[in-house]
Parts: sequence; structure tokens; C-alpha cells
Amino acid sequence: MGRVGRFILKVAAVLILIVSAGTFALSLFTGETRNGDNLQSEVDYLITVGISQSGEESSWKDANTASFMDTLVKSNGYEAVYADAGSDQEKQIEDVEGFIKQGVDYIILNPVSEIGWDDVLEDAKKAHIPVILVNNGVDTDDSSLYSCMLGSDYGKQMKKAGKWLDEYLKEEDEKKEEKEKAASEAPTQEESEQTDSEDTEVNTGSSTAKDETDSTEEEQTEEDITIKIAAIQESIGSEEQLTRAQGYQTMLEKYSDWEMVAQQTGDNSREEAEKVMKLFLEQEPDLRVVFAESDEMALGAIDAIGKSGKTCGEDGDIIVIAFGGSKAGIEAVKEGKLNVTFECNPGQGPKAAELIQRLESDISIDKEQYVEETYFDGTMDLDEIIENRTY
Repeated sequence: MGRVGRFILKVAAVLILIVSAGTFALSLFTGETRNGDNLQSEVDYLITVGISQSGEESSWKDANTASFMDTLVKSNGYEAVYADAGSDQEKQIEDVEGFIKQGVDYIILNPVSEIGWDDVLEDAKKAHIPVILVNNGVDTDDSSLYSCMLGSDYGKQMKKAGKWLDEYLKEEDEKKEEKEKAASEAPTQEESEQTDSEDTEVNTGSSTAKDETDSTEEEQTEEDITIKIAAIQESIGSEEQLTRAQGYQTMLEKYSDWEMVAQQTGDNSREEAEKVMKLFLEQEPDLRVVFAESDEMALGAIDAIGKSGKTCGEDGDIIVIAFGGSKAGIEAVKEGKLNVTFECNPGQGPKAAELIQRLESDISIDKEQYVEETYFDGTMDLDEIIENRTY
């Protein structure tokens, strides 16, 4: 159903609402331009979009909101109405109900919580207003209540992260072998001045010494072959945390010498992540890799590693892998403290506009939609990326 057909159905639905909200009647059918919480008239042919953001507690959310507001502008054929829920689900539900009463054409919803949305989404459906979820899904048995869910492909990120780590570990092994080879081919002066009598003494017990050496190397190989991994997680039960948990399991099945030895939430806090990492290091002194499910938590892990006397980053004792791609995270990569950060792209505005245009043209869309994302590591020139980063 295109814009005209949907508009006719929507007018009928709005007329029902007018019975209980008579103050809306005059403003809906006038040709006036309205400001504040009201919208521009349908006769201006702007596609009106209500944007409900879950909160503005981070620079990532700020960048996410800016992407929508910068894209859905009048020059592009849109009028956006914005509401910040302030992490309050009751307020967010009221905001969405307000969008429905105003008669918007589309609703973009970043839900505070996954539960409790069936009633208001049913109201939007009855009013023939498509809802595009962003960043977080909703827990409902009726998927027809929303058009699609737009966000990061966490599963794809995990596959990329596993591949990146595998290649990095292989490069480390190659560097180690080259160093050992170079060291063995360059004997020290003391070694070159060994006497024949010392050689004879060594030869006398050569068989026993060789057996002991072989045994030791075998023991070391068995111990060194296991890559011990820990994860500082997002909020337990969130869609991101659950998807990443499944990704870790897939990694462990693919790479048999990797072992997950510890997992605990860092509550997306640098301070809490530092405490968690301190605990990991006390429990697992041979820890080799830590995944942090946000750049902020990665920075907390780096703080704890530094205070423990260990090193991290390139050629460090511990490999730190983050998810976020924020300016702070990329700066940590450039400084050599963080090995890599995989981007969670907040620039969803253009993709949302593309989806709206497809819906306007009655073109079917998949329920799951993703934005393009990349990663940043020490092999890249990061100066320009950092300079232009807004979050």
C-alpha cells in the first residue's frame, strides 16, 4: 500500500481518535504549517516521521539521533518529529502514542526495553503507521506489528572478530619463530668460547639431556597451545549480549585451541569493567585475550591490565578486542593500547530513509536490516578517521 492509500486509511483511523481528542480535528485538515509537537499538513507532501530515541546518555546515541535528524529533513522530502524518552519506557510509550495521534506517516523507535510494546504497536498498526525498530528489537509474538528492525549485525561482527583474532595469532607465531630462529643462528661470545672438555661433558649425558629437553618442550607445547579468552559483556539478557554469546560459542567450535575461561558483565561502564578485568587477571594469570563488548569497557580493561603490571595491545601480554568503533576506541588503537575495535555504526539515517522509500513504493523489505560497518586496527592510517569522528 503506497502513501495515498495508506493516507486514506490513516485519515479514517485518525477520525476515530478525533472523537476522543477533538482538539486535533481542525489542525489535521487545515493547510497550515505547525510547529513544536505538531506537524506540517499532508498537502505539502512531506513524509512525516516520528523518531523516539531511548535516551541521550552517550555520544553514540547523540550521533545516532543526529544521523536521523540530518537525513530526514524537508529538503529530502521529510519532516521529522523527535522525542527523547530519557531511558523511561512509560514516557517513550506516551511519545509513540503522541506520534499516532498526530498522524505521522512512519515511526522510528529505539525501544528502552524489549517488553511491553504490543498495545502501542497494535495502535500504530490500526492507524496504518509502519514502525521501524532501530538498535533493539521487541519481545512480541506478532512480528506484523513492525516493518523491520534496523541495526548492527552482531553475528557478522563476531565472525569478523574471530577471523581477525585467528590471523593475528598466526602472525604472532610467525614473528616468534623468526625471533627464535635468528637467536639460534647468532650464538653469544660466551657460547663460542666453550671448551672441548665442556663439549665432552655435554656429550656424555647427551641422551639423558635430550630426553629431558624433549619432555619439557612437549609439556610446554601442551600448555601453550590453549588460548585463554575472557569476555566483559553488555547487560545480561540484552539482544547484543545474547547474540555475542552465541558468537563466542561458534568461535570455540571453530578454533579448538581457544578456551573461554571467564565471562561477566561490565554494565557498559569503564569503572565496572576495570573491576571485572582485575578479577579476571587474579583468577586467570595466563589470560591471553579479552573481548570487551563496548569501547568504554575496553578502556576499563586496559586500565586494569596496566595496573597489574602486564601489557596489552600490539606485542603486549594480552590482546584486547572491542566493539564500538568510537573516537576514544580508535584513539586507543592508534596509541597501541587496544588491538582492534569493530564498528557499531550509529549512522542509520540514510538506511532508514531508503527503507521508507521502499515502503512508499510498496516494495517488500526483510525483517532484519543492517548498516554497513567496518573495523579499525593498528595496520591502518587512523588520523583522518579520528579527526572526522563525531562520537
